Amino acid sequence: MEIPAVLKKIKGKKTTILFDQALFSLFNFGSIFVLSKLADVAVFSDFVVFQSNVFFLFIFCTFFLSSPILVLYPKKWREHEKEYLRALLSSNLLLNLSIGLVLFFLLKQQGLYISYVFVVGIPFLMITFDIFKKYMFSSNRIPLYHTWVASLLLNIVFFCCVFYFKSRLTFSTILGIYLFAYAVATFYLVLIFLVKNILSLTFFIPNLNKNIHFFAVIKHHFKYSKWIILGGIAYWGYAQGLYIYANELNTSALGIGKIKTVQNLLGIVSIFIITVENFYTPMFSNFIRLHPTKNISEMVGKVYRENYIKALGVLLIIFVFSLVFYEILYVEKYGDALIIIIIYCICQSLMLFLRPITMALKALEITRPFFMAHLAAAIAMLLVGYIAINKYDYVGMAISFFAAILMFTCVVIIYYRKIVLKIA
Repeated sequence: MEIPAVLKKIKGKKTTILFDQALFSLFNFGSIFVLSKLADVAVFSDFVVFQSNVFFLFIFCTFFLSSPILVLYPKKWREHEKEYLRALLSSNLLLNLSIGLVLFFLLKQQGLYISYVFVVGIPFLMITFDIFKKYMFSSNRIPLYHTWVASLLLNIVFFCCVFYFKSRLTFSTILGIYLFAYAVATFYLVLIFLVKNILSLTFFIPNLNKNIHFFAVIKHHFKYSKWIILGGIAYWGYAQGLYIYANELNTSALGIGKIKTVQNLLGIVSIFIITVENFYTPMFSNFIRLHPTKNISEMVGKVYRENYIKALGVLLIIFVFSLVFYEILYVEKYGDALIIIIIYCICQSLMLFLRPITMALKALEITRPFFMAHLAAAIAMLLVGYIAINKYDYVGMAISFFAAILMFTCVVIIYYRKIVLKIA
C-alpha cells in the first residue's frame, strides 16, 4: 500500500488518534503533577534525575526504532512485517540492556542506588509500547481504538497505584509503579497482536533464518533517522541533561523539583505547538509543490501575520494559568517561582514563534540545521550553566535553559536565512 493511502486512512480515524494522544499527554503531565505534589521533595528530585537519564535512552530508541515506522513500514516492510517487528523489538531489547548498563553505573555515580531492572525495564516497556502503537497507525491491520484503550489502562493503573501508596511514595515505589503500569498497558497490546496473529508464541525464539532481514531493517532505519537521532541526543543534552548537570553541581533538591514542576506546567504550550505543526506543515509542503521554492518566505510571512495575535493570546493565558495554578498548589511546598515562570514562558515563546521557520525547513526536507542548532544549544547550556548554576542555584538552571533556547533559535534563523537567500 502506498504511503498516501496509509495517511488517508489515518486521517479518517483522526478522532481516535487525537483521543489516544490526549490520554497519553494526560499521563505525562499528570504523573509529574501528582508526584510533585504527593512525593517528598528529595524523593521527587531523585525521580527527576532518574527520568532525565532514562529519557536519553528513550529519545535514542524512539527516533531510531519507532518514529520511522510510519514512513518505512508501508514503503518496504509490509510483506515482511513479522521479521520487521522482530528486528525492532530485538534491537530495543539489546539497546536497553547495553545502554541501560551504562546508565545504571552513571546513576550510581550520581548517588542513585536502584535496581538494574528499573533502569532497563522502564525504558524497554515505554519504547515497546510506542513501537506497537506506531505499527498500528501505519498498518491499519488492528482497530485503532485499541491504542487509546492501552493508554487508558496506563493512566488507570498508574494513578490508582500512586494514590494507593500516596502515604509511602518512596523512590523505589514510584519506579515500581511506572514499571507495572507500562507492563500492563504493553501486555494488553501484546494480547491484541497475538489474537490478530501478528505475533505468535514462537515469535522471539532465536532462529537464524527468521532474522535474515535484521541488518537490513537496522540499516534502513539508521539511514533515515541519523540526523534526527543526533539532534535528539543533543536536545536531550540541554532539555533533560540539565537536571543531571545541575545535580552534579549540587543544586538543591527543592530547586530541581521546582524547575521540573514549572517546566511541566508550561509544557502545555508544547501541545499548542504540536497542533500548529500538524495543521501548517502540509500547507508548507503543498506551497512548495505548487510554487517556486524561493517563494517559501512568503508563506512564512503569511503564517506570522495570521497567527501572531493568537499566539500572544495563548501565551498570555498559559502564563496567567501557570501563575495561579502554581500559587494554589505548589507555593507552600516549593516557594515563590515568579522569575522561573517568566523565564520558561519566554523560552516557550521563542520556540512557538520559531515554528514557521522550522516548518519551512522541514518542508524543504532540510534537517541537518536542527542537529547543528541542538548541538550549539547543548554547548551553550553547559557553558552558561557552569557559571549560572554555581552562582544562582535553581535560578541558574532556568538561565542556562534560556541560553540554550536562545542559541537554538539564533542558529536555526541563520541557517534559514542562508538557505532561503541561496535558493533565491
